[in-house]
Amino acid sequence: MTSIRKAYHPQLVVLVVEDYMLFAKEIRHALPQHTIIFARALEDAKVRYDECMPDLTFLDIDLPDGSGLELLDYIRAREPDAHVIILTGSKQKEDIASAEAKGAHNYLIKPFVKAKIDQIIADFLESREKNIKSVLRQTEQHRQQAAGSAGIEMKNHINDN
Repeated sequence: MTSIRKAYHPQLVVLVVEDYMLFAKEIRHALPQHTIIFARALEDAKVRYDECMPDLTFLDIDLPDGSGLELLDYIRAREPDAHVIILTGSKQKEDIASAEAKGAHNYLIKPFVKAKIDQIIADFLESREKNIKSVLRQTEQHRQQAAGSAGIEMKNHINDN
């Protein structure tokens, strides 16, 4: 679950799992104000994911040592609400459909343009803000319920004496 601290921290931690550095650098140039961590292969990506627990992951489907879909499963097992964007050079609908079925939030077909990355970041930030507001509302409701229960228990304790 996204922490409140992470939600209000203005700088995102973004993991880019891409074996072709030209595309990885394009993402870095599109997000200069954020911390970008790179991985070029599946096993390296697992280690980096566990080390940095990124806010957002850009994930290539075709990696030299395996499938990005395997990494998507790995990420989902650790953080079910992780935000993952698939990178693919393939316009094959099966790859995209598989990724979405496994929980990917969006996809970019390579080559991509900065405007598309900007839109994905904006959508992510809007979604995260809504989630945080929901968590804050639920927390306030629980606090109020607990305060009400404590008041009832106190009244019962006074009446019993």
